[in-house]
Amino acid sequence: MKRVEQVVRSGFPSRTEDIAEAAVLIDIRDSIATIDRTSWNQLCHPHQFCSYEYMAALEASGLECQYLYALAISNGEMVGAAVATIWRIHLPYKASLRVTTMGTPVNTGLPLMLAATPNSTSLRYRLVAALEQASMKHGVRLFVGRDFPAPDYLQKLPLDKLYNCAHLELTWADFGQYLMQHPKRKRLRRDMRTLEKAGYTVDVREGQALSLDEAQRLHALWLQLYQKHRSPDQIMVPQDFFLHMGQLKHAVWLLLRKDGRIDAFDLCFTLGDHLESTYCGVDLQATGRLPIHRVMGYQIVRHAISKGMRSINFGISNEQGKIEMGCRLEACYTWVQANPKWLGWLLRSFLQRFVLKNDQDKLTAESLPEQDRS
Repeated sequence: MKRVEQVVRSGFPSRTEDIAEAAVLIDIRDSIATIDRTSWNQLCHPHQFCSYEYMAALEASGLECQYLYALAISNGEMVGAAVATIWRIHLPYKASLRVTTMGTPVNTGLPLMLAATPNSTSLRYRLVAALEQASMKHGVRLFVGRDFPAPDYLQKLPLDKLYNCAHLELTWADFGQYLMQHPKRKRLRRDMRTLEKAGYTVDVREGQALSLDEAQRLHALWLQLYQKHRSPDQIMVPQDFFLHMGQLKHAVWLLLRKDGRIDAFDLCFTLGDHLESTYCGVDLQATGRLPIHRVMGYQIVRHAISKGMRSINFGISNEQGKIEMGCRLEACYTWVQANPKWLGWLLRSFLQRFVLKNDQDKLTAESLPEQDRS
């Protein structure tokens, strides 16, 4: 595995924290297998997606991307880490753009972890800058640092708002109590009865590996939504993704079955006292105009409440529907850097026209009852 070491020296520091910062080495790796599991997981906060086990399963699943890990090392101890991936966004006219995004193509959430150190603020910047520099050495034209929780998170870098992420705080004793306070509870009960009358039941599986047949079926259901929306910023997910995710102890599958056949699913992850909704799929022909996605969203709420969880991350898009569920919208911020820098205005224009506009169009469409929730 490749390894690139960088040491940032700032002349002759005059303060203790400056000396400590200069002594921190930033080490770039290209696989989680080259990193100590215990040190990594000690930095990973309970609500963050990027545990060692998850990243190892993701690498094994065969996504068409390369991984970059920036490690901050002080006195032989890992005091910070960040994750990024190199992949392609496909644009119209058979064009494509090779980009690096912090995090992975299949997750949202802050992919940066820090120990409690006096220079943690400046260390955030150094980790992000190291990933940007490493990606440019791979010939990448655009670096997107994303999912930062505040506009001043990196201090030295100006951040722009990227999108909103929907979070539902769970304050109810049971699902019945949640429904009682819902402004559209009559419609929700009617939707649930509609699926029951159609012969559907929800099977919840936690930490259980999928069979090969189940992984094939879930992949086929996911492909239907992928091919329907054709989002340029969505990476193709292979069948092995579902097999490897199914082997993770914190994976939760909500499987909608009729006569034993899976016609829809949601993949979630338990992250401490928090549930993250990640991927879904549906048989569009078999389910017709049934309110599948709306009901499945509320089945996620039912499961989380039954497990005593405190919140759910429902991700991005379909903001109006998630506000109706009771979610609060939390802004995520980004830093975009082009290589060379003069390409920045052109690449931003491409993203705004073909990627961000596409997401907005999809968001509008998904507010309709028969459309798909992502």
